[in-house]
Amino acid sequence: MEPSSDATSAWKLLVRHSIEAWKPLPLNTLLKGILEKCNSLDEFLEGQTLGFAFWFFQKREAFLRQDAMTKWSRDRLDDYVLLPAANGYVSRATCFFVSHFWHSKDDPDPEGKYLRLHQESLGPQSWDYIWVDWTCTPQSPRTPAEDIYFASTLQTMSAIIRNAGFAWFYPPFEPRLWILYEVAEYALTCDHGVDPFPDIKKYREHVEEMLNNGVRTTLEKHRYRSTYESDKEFLVSWLELLMLTKNLRLDTMDIRRLFDNLTWHRLAGDLICNTTRGTLQLYRFEGVLELNGERHTFTPFPNWVFGNGKLTLESKRSHDKTFTTVNLY
Repeated sequence: MEPSSDATSAWKLLVRHSIEAWKPLPLNTLLKGILEKCNSLDEFLEGQTLGFAFWFFQKREAFLRQDAMTKWSRDRLDDYVLLPAANGYVSRATCFFVSHFWHSKDDPDPEGKYLRLHQESLGPQSWDYIWVDWTCTPQSPRTPAEDIYFASTLQTMSAIIRNAGFAWFYPPFEPRLWILYEVAEYALTCDHGVDPFPDIKKYREHVEEMLNNGVRTTLEKHRYRSTYESDKEFLVSWLELLMLTKNLRLDTMDIRRLFDNLTWHRLAGDLICNTTRGTLQLYRFEGVLELNGERHTFTPFPNWVFGNGKLTLESKRSHDKTFTTVNLY
């Protein structure tokens, strides 16, 4: 079915406003061309398999005026800008990431309690855009095109956590794996960490426990859970690699650079880069990190593969496929 003229106009307007909002960065011309070639929202959503990704961010004014966290909708494109999943487009000066519990599978904040807390806290501050998973990525039920975009967002959202401001208001502690991951991602990739407020204290303690005792041991001890097993596979791999880089005493900037490039080059199987500790080689789908020739292992990353109009998950590296190697010197 062809998109209506209204839908096409809304899409074109989103593209134009998004490009106008971007900072003046070297990749602008390339990314502008990629975005402008998409003639419809669905063409854009399906195109996330080609390497470059873009994030929906909700505009400040849309976030502050709403009475409830709004579900992502193709009918409200004027509430958003599209920011490239590339270096420099998301910063703590302009963007926030909201970490939150899901209090219901149909609505993470049905009473609007936590939205109001965030509005009161963030309203007086200076920022432009905000990312909330419920609002900024397609939710169930999803079309095939929306499924592709959702998987792309899952692979790249770590860069939002690392590079945006981190906002949270948590209810009493529950062992939720996504929350633990989000706290760990932010706390271990910035020099100042996370302020030890009571509602985040347990998660911060469990991050330290993962560093000392291992990821799986900590998750099993405290019975951390996630709704979907595929999420758990991905998060365990990411957490194990994060703990490994910290325990190898890599500089925080080297860790940020490595994990950012894992995001920017999300289709690359192998990464090679220099660090202050020496040359690092990472084989993400094999679960191997080598630093100065010394081999370390972690749970291999699951590999999302696009084919026959849908995404499938390959849990093991296929040796008959060619994986890109990226040199980051």
